This record gives sequence, structure tokens and C-alpha cells, in this order.
Amino acid sequence: MNSDPSKARDRYRTFSSSDDSTPSRRPYLRVVYTPPDTVAPPPGLEARVGRWSSVFPAPIVQLHVHLLRDGTVLSWGLQGDPQVWDPATGTFTPVPSPSLLFCAGHTFLGDGRLLVAGGHISGVRGLPNTNLFDAATRSWQVAPPMARGRWYPTTTTLPDGEVLSVAGTDENSTAVPIPEIWDGTRWRQLTTAGMVLEYYPRNFVAPDGRVFYAGEEPPSRWLDVTGTGRWSDGPSRNEPGWRSYGSAVMYAPGKILYAGGGDPPTNTAEVIDLNDASPAWRYTGAMAYARRHMNATILPTGDVLVTGGTSAPGFSEAAGAVHAAELWSATTGTWTTLASNAVIRIYHSTSLLLPDGRVLHTGSGDGNNQPRELSYELYSPPYLFRGARPSLTGFTPTVVGYGQTVRVETPDGASVTQVTFVHTGSVTHAFDQAARLVPLAFSQVSGGLSVTLPASRTAAPPGPYMLFLVNGNGVPSIGRIMLLQ
Repeated sequence: MNSDPSKARDRYRTFSSSDDSTPSRRPYLRVVYTPPDTVAPPPGLEARVGRWSSVFPAPIVQLHVHLLRDGTVLSWGLQGDPQVWDPATGTFTPVPSPSLLFCAGHTFLGDGRLLVAGGHISGVRGLPNTNLFDAATRSWQVAPPMARGRWYPTTTTLPDGEVLSVAGTDENSTAVPIPEIWDGTRWRQLTTAGMVLEYYPRNFVAPDGRVFYAGEEPPSRWLDVTGTGRWSDGPSRNEPGWRSYGSAVMYAPGKILYAGGGDPPTNTAEVIDLNDASPAWRYTGAMAYARRHMNATILPTGDVLVTGGTSAPGFSEAAGAVHAAELWSATTGTWTTLASNAVIRIYHSTSLLLPDGRVLHTGSGDGNNQPRELSYELYSPPYLFRGARPSLTGFTPTVVGYGQTVRVETPDGASVTQVTFVHTGSVTHAFDQAARLVPLAFSQVSGGLSVTLPASRTAAPPGPYMLFLVNGNGVPSIGRIMLLQ
């Protein structure tokens, strides 16, 4: 166990002066949506490769993005006020924050609010601040700060609704080894769990309730958050070296995919099943493109979409930018190359699943002397071109409980082969700190389906989820957002 911050500090990249600059706080005009002039592949090809929209303007670099309970998207970057984007209208509305949220950690609470831990003083110097965003009131609340500042931490919602904050650097640019837990009122330190980890560790709640550290470093680890905390060793990945700025997702309960990352970037991917008696990493199919600074996004089908990144060695080289998306099949472990987007999106790019099944792809820049990409694109995966969607009609509850049975009205119940629960995303720096997919048990009833919500808090920590119906052609319904408490 390494608890000496100085031993890890050399690993941390020193950011350019553009990261340290005082951000502009000028107000932005609302950006008005116009109907998409989509860039269409030849007829019929969309069902195999999907379709990208045209490029739309954004008032900020959207390098932190979060799907809120009402279906809108909160985002912020280094410069400018945070913005709420409405996918239905394309408008952006500024929601100024109490402090600079750049390079903070974030995840959703059990009540649906977004918790943001840390923030930006200057390059490698983090704030201790805690800020909460409430989508219902479009307002921020200031909560008690952490014991130390954190810049590039990861936050993870735990099964009991508390939130774990791990890693990052403090006000003095010193790596923070001691995790902290938010109990809804204040933070407490896990004083016997000191360990220095790489920026934005890829952390997940495991089936046994511990937190599993999947990387970026090669050895995995377990964190027991009971009492004052304890780390223990886990299995090492097969890929040698650090998979820095690779992306990881929990695509099913206890099952993690880790793809890309490293310098030079790799195209390999590995999976692990934490449900096994002795979990071990194993290779799955390799991507067509090596990628660093890519984003992995869980789709309603349980497959994983990868977007953006660069194949070139170095920190974030535009010369190696990858435009083609790729899709990983959780069933076969193979990748399919999809349509290509227009804009280079590498360091500080983000991707986020929307309730209509499309994926927001945005960001890049706002640091490291990279071009500031003030734009976004929307990707429609192949499943949106494979026939009619299952439809959800009638009322579904907005707040649900563990193990609850919900009646879902649909005229398409006979065609539904999957019902999935996908946590709303909270994405930055090639990692979604919130998303996971949980398959739901269901049966046909008159007029629809009877769906059983997760009974396990370790499989589905509390917070907002999207309920999707998926038919035999792999076509998802429009998701309904429910708060699981």
C-alpha cells in the first residue's frame, strides 16, 4: 500500500498555463436549436453504422456532462457558467455555480440531486468545496466542504446512499491519500484507508458492497468503506502499463469493461466479472482503433459505444484523432466499426446517453492548449434504424422502491425481449462516474408488462435511472426516468 503522496506526484501531468488562467465569467446568450441537418449514410446503411447529426453550437466546452431527472443535461467547463441544455429545444440556459467546478468529481444522490466534490483553483490545485445541483429548482446549494481540496477525484454513490470521494490533489498540489464519505450532512475521513491513486480512478460498487478500483494503474484493488476503511489487493489486468485515459463501464451488475488508454494508446480491452469466486481480468475483442481520451457509453441494449479519442502517442495528439465510433457486443465480445463524426474530440471530450436512445458527443479542449470545441454532435445508433420502437403509454411512477413491481403500459409487450435500468450518466475525463446497467425481470400482463425493479442496493445504488424496453430487433423504447430510493 502506498500512502506517500510524494511517490505519486511525479506521475501527475503538469498542466499548461491555459489550465491556470482565470476563467471568463461573462454571460452567454441562449443558443437556439434548429432542426438537425443530419449527415446521412447511403440508404439502409444506418441500420448497420448509425448516423451522426450536423454540428451544433454550444456556449461552453462541455467537459463535465450530467443527465438530470427531467431529461435535460447540465454541463460545465473551465471557462463560462455551467449550462442546462434541453435536448427537446436545443436551448442552453446558464446556471452560475457558487465556485469553479472544473476538474471536480460528481455523482447523483439518492434524492436525484447532483453532488459535486472539489473544483479548481489552478492547475493541479483543488478546492475542498461541496456543491449540490437540484434539477427541480435549477439551483445550487452549498454544503460543508471536505477535509482537503480535490482536483480530479472520483465520487461514487454507495449502496446506502452515502457518497465516496477518492484521490485528487489538494490546495497545495499534494495528492490526497485519505478517502472521504458524504453522509448527507457532512464528510468523514476513512483514516485507515490511505492510498495514493491516479487521477479520476475508475471506481465501481461491487456486488459484495465494497468499492472496486479497476484502474488506471494495472493492479486492481478493493476498498472496504466500513468503519475507518481498508484497502486490499485485487487482480492485475493483463495489459502491461497504465491505461491512463482509457474508459471503463459496468455494463451489467458486477461486470466491467476496460478499453483503450495508455501512451502509446492501446486498442485492447479487458473484462472482469466481480460475481466470480476469484475474479480475474481477461481479454475481450480488440477495438479497430487504439484510443486514448475516448468515452465508453452503456446503451439500453447492454452493448457499449465508444466515441472519440486519439491513436497517436503523447498526451492528446490531434494528428491521431479517431472519428469512427465503435460498438462492443456484451454477448459476443466483438467490436463493430460505425459511422464517423465530424469534429476532433480528444482531451476533455464527453459522451452521454440520452433518454431517446441517442448519444450526446461533445467537448474537447478548455485546457492543455487544445482547441476549444464550442459545439456538440448527436449520434443515433444503428438500433434507431431497425424498425419501430416499443412504446410506453400511460403513467409510470417517478419515484420507486427496491423490489417494487411496476406495471408498464405498452401495446408492444409481446415483442419486448429485454427491460433494462440504466443509471443517468455523470461524465468527465473519459469516465462516467455514475452509469451502470441492471437488467430487470418482467412478464407480460394484459395491456403491458409487469416489471420488477432491483432488490439489491449493491446492484443498483439509489438514484435516477432510465427504464427502457428493448424488442427482439434490439430497438429500445424512449426511456422513462425513475428515482430509485
